[in-house]
Parts: sequence; C-alpha cells; structure tokens
Amino acid sequence: MRELLGRFSRDRAALLGLCIIGPLVLAAIFAQILAPYPNDVIDFHLERRLLPPSADALLGTDRMGSDILSRLLFGARTTLMLAGVTVGLALLIGVPVGLVAGYYDNRMSEALMRIAEIFLAVPQIVLAIAIAQTLGPSIKNAILALTLTYWPFWARLVYAETRSMRNEVFVESAVALGASPWRVIVLHILPAIASPIIVRTSIGMGATILTAATLGFLGLGPPPTAPEWGRMIAESREHLPEAWWYALAPGVAIFLTVLGFNLVGDGLRDILDPRLRRGP
Repeated sequence: MRELLGRFSRDRAALLGLCIIGPLVLAAIFAQILAPYPNDVIDFHLERRLLPPSADALLGTDRMGSDILSRLLFGARTTLMLAGVTVGLALLIGVPVGLVAGYYDNRMSEALMRIAEIFLAVPQIVLAIAIAQTLGPSIKNAILALTLTYWPFWARLVYAETRSMRNEVFVESAVALGASPWRVIVLHILPAIASPIIVRTSIGMGATILTAATLGFLGLGPPPTAPEWGRMIAESREHLPEAWWYALAPGVAIFLTVLGFNLVGDGLRDILDPRLRRGP
C-alpha cells in the first residue's frame, strides 16, 4: 500500500484529478453550509432574475432569480449521488454476472453473456434515453435507466478477466486442494481482478456523470425544481448569448468533474496494472 501511494503521489495527472474530485465531494457534502443562499435554490425571485456575476451573486442568477453558485453546489450533490448509486448498482449486477459467466462453461454462462451483449449492441446513451423516456422523468428512473445500460460493461470486463485467471496456477492449486467453486471465485479470482474493476469504476463515474447530465438536459432526469447541472444548461439556452454565465457555470462543472474522474482512473490504471507501471 505504501508503494502504491508513493506511485500515485508521483503521478501529476492523477493528483490533479484528485484535487478536482476532493473539493467537489466536500462541496457536495457541505452544500448547505457553503451555498450563499441555501434556502432559495427552488424559489422564484423575479427581481433578481438573470443578474450577471457580482459580489452578491458570484456566478450570477438564473431565470428564476436563484443564485447559480448555490444551485451549482446542490447540483453537485444530486449529480454525485446519482452517479454513485448508478455505478454501485451496476457493480452489484455486473461483477457477479461476469464472475459466474467467466468461471463456468455451461448454458447459463452463455445466456448471461448473450444478454449482456444485447445491451451492448445498442449505443448506451440511446438506450438510456429510451428507458428514461418510457419510465418518465425522476431521479429513481434516471438511476434505473443508467444502471440497466451500464452493468454490461462491468460484466464484460469481469468475464474477460475471469477467463484469463481461471487457468492460473494459484486457481488450479485451490481447486486441487478441494476448494469449492464459490470459494475459488470469491477468495482467489475476485481479489486478483480487483485492479481493473477499480480503474473501470473510476472512469465509469465520469461517463455516468456525463450521461446523467445528458438525461437532465433532455428533461429525463430529476424534476424541474431539483438543481441539476444538465437541466441548468438546458434552461440557459433561451437566454444565450446575453446571459452567458447561466450556461458557463454548470458546463465547466461537468467538464472538470468528468476530467477529474478520468485522470484518477488513468492514474490508478498506471499504478495497479503491472504491465503499465512506470519506473519506481
């Protein structure tokens, strides 16, 4: 662990990503404290409508007169919660499916991977939009739509890694000593393939945030009153280019968040994959 932390600390890109994600997570957690107007993010203040950035509103105000910085902080909470729950559920579905399908050679494993390939055959964003449109706009439905489109990516990754690991000497030794298939899968194969899962999870967070923002932009995410970055950009279209600050703040937030998770994911890949490790 000390060696891995040392490698991570020398990876400037990964540290940059961590410096982006860390403050963002803290801002989302303490949004109620950090937001200049925490109680006005869903109220109308027509007298303050579309004001440019100033000392009273550092990032300006939106079409409802709400402080954009406050909505941005609460939107970070919504976005990170949505992405975190989605990735967690996708892991809970995709990892067991990939482990079972990769370890066994039977009809069940073939059926599981064929189902995953059916989902993968359709562009992920198109499938997510179709599911969200069918279910209706809400946070729960957005999470469900994203989960149903993301679990096959983890299933396919874990399937390939498990296939490559099941003929390794340590796995054959465990089988020869009488270990049950589930013991081999959980205690031997899963720890051995944890590195690519961790890397895929970090990069997947960035992709999920971008897709969630797309759903919000199309009106298929959280309800209109909930602060959400994609919906904020959609609302700003009617007021461009005059109210340029309206779209700029959430757009930059999405860009930096996705960039941060991708940089951390690339850094973890370089650290955890021995084939890509740089010098000590």
